[in-house]
Amino acid sequence: MILVNDIQNVVDKWGNDSENLMLIMRELETKSGKNQVDKDTLQTLAAVMNIPESTVSGFVDFYTMFKKHPRAKFLIRVSKSGPDHIMGARDVFDFIEEYLGIKPGETTADGVFHLEACECLGVSSVAPAMMINYDIHGNLNRESLKKIFDAYRKKEPSFKSDCGPETYADACIIDNGKQTKRLLAAIGTVKAESIDSYVQNGGYAGLKKTLKECKPEDVITVVKDSGLRGRGGAGFPAGMKWSFVTKGDMQKYVICNADEGEPGTFKDRILMEGNPHAVIEGMAICGYAIDASIGYIYVRGEFRKSIELLQNAIDQARAKGMLGRNILGSGFDFDLFIKEGGGAYVCGEETSLINSMEGERGYPRFKPPFPGGAGFKNLPSNVNNVETFASVPMIMERGADWYKEIGPTNCSGTKLYCLSGKMKNTGLIEMPMGTTLREIINDFGGGMKGGKKFKFAHVGGSAGGILGEDLMDLPLDIDQTTKAGVTLGSGVVLVADEDTCAVDYLLQIMSFFEHESCGQCVPCRVGTSQLHHILKKFANRTAKKEDLDVLIKKATLMQKASLCALGQSPILPIRTMLKYFKDEFIRHCDPGYSCPECDRSLKRYYSGAGH
Repeated sequence: MILVNDIQNVVDKWGNDSENLMLIMRELETKSGKNQVDKDTLQTLAAVMNIPESTVSGFVDFYTMFKKHPRAKFLIRVSKSGPDHIMGARDVFDFIEEYLGIKPGETTADGVFHLEACECLGVSSVAPAMMINYDIHGNLNRESLKKIFDAYRKKEPSFKSDCGPETYADACIIDNGKQTKRLLAAIGTVKAESIDSYVQNGGYAGLKKTLKECKPEDVITVVKDSGLRGRGGAGFPAGMKWSFVTKGDMQKYVICNADEGEPGTFKDRILMEGNPHAVIEGMAICGYAIDASIGYIYVRGEFRKSIELLQNAIDQARAKGMLGRNILGSGFDFDLFIKEGGGAYVCGEETSLINSMEGERGYPRFKPPFPGGAGFKNLPSNVNNVETFASVPMIMERGADWYKEIGPTNCSGTKLYCLSGKMKNTGLIEMPMGTTLREIINDFGGGMKGGKKFKFAHVGGSAGGILGEDLMDLPLDIDQTTKAGVTLGSGVVLVADEDTCAVDYLLQIMSFFEHESCGQCVPCRVGTSQLHHILKKFANRTAKKEDLDVLIKKATLMQKASLCALGQSPILPIRTMLKYFKDEFIRHCDPGYSCPECDRSLKRYYSGAGH
């Protein structure tokens, strides 16, 4: 247990309001030395903050990054999401069991390491990946794992990020000269830790022009005219969303959704770590447009390096007069703060995110009201994601017509595509919205890895659809993918080869949805569990052909009845996977059918200490 005085000091540091619970928990977890927030600590914290014990206990139970039981000095989290799974996550678990002698849920005898399975860590281009405390490492193999673990035995825990260089922003970009760079043009040129570098390369020109030449309503008109649509997945027109924010003298908020939890997505992390001032500038312009004086960036808790670089950028922007009172002598006041996530995919949904910001469980809210009328603290709030905000400064500096020169009429501009899986090259690319899967695989992925045959691409993340060879020339924009029965989502392009078992892969996707369901609504809480159970039957060859109909029926019911997008999402990967590989599922109904991939997953993920 942490001493009462130490708990009081942490609360005094961050503030007694429950909206600071995430920051308080994270510091207490670090102080414990065992990556835990034990029950005694939680009881004392509740007394110090004068809030119910059930509130703090329920908060810890909701967010997967926190645990009440002791873990170890170093907490190893190995990602088992789709990209990591097909790139060798099971091999990583096998080596850790062999080298450290632990399975998921276990701690080494010396108390140095504790192992957990987790979902995507936002570094899918270098999958398989893991996080040790808050340090992220990718491209894992037996040799690199041994070196990493041996090095940590000689370290002491630190709250500062010490990520592997393979995860750095510029290292995660495929730079072959064929891209149409706008957002990525500054990555590797601008020094992320220096506002002077950003300004010397044209940074804050958009904000300066906005404050000097535009009225707030003019800004909204320009963003509308540009055709910029939200890049987080929904694709809603950004300018229209800004216009929906309630007018009046009340406090308003600008919120950046940087809780990049969709498996296979890593674009927002690269923008935050490669050019953080672009995000800040875009948010300040939005604040001016909607008459908001305060902004928050909600960053997923695993992105410690992003948080550090953003905080440094915010501090520098304040010092240079780009944030704070009377920005650039315009009379416009706007300041920016960081909120942290705690490991909950559902917090990517904007109302769930807002609840989390307020120090509550990240449950989605009923709509209406929408955040534009009643968001953070029940006040008008605008929520966009990192890629959307980072696009705003260039639009305001160069104009709507310039922005529309690229991309289709209804989906103008460039798009960041996150390439992962079985291609020779994986990483982030920027191309005009509507680039095809064939172009992505051949021109940027370098073709299939190891000369293997293409089997399918999972586009849009776990919530996205499966694309077969018949859709290789489908323009990957917001509208064309929807018309084809799939979705662009956040821009994930995960490519699987002929060695990937469709049943085994879909099993991992349903495992993800069950794990990430917040449990608030019955259709999702029960439905995700049932879908996962049915997929396990196919994996262990005990299913019947009729179970395919049950799978579709349950997922369809969830789509109609679930409160938020999480419960509504499983139908898309299920329906599109069965479109192409129904026969493969039927073969798995034969008890004598041999499937080494499914057998490995059943043994690794569904037996032993981690089950």
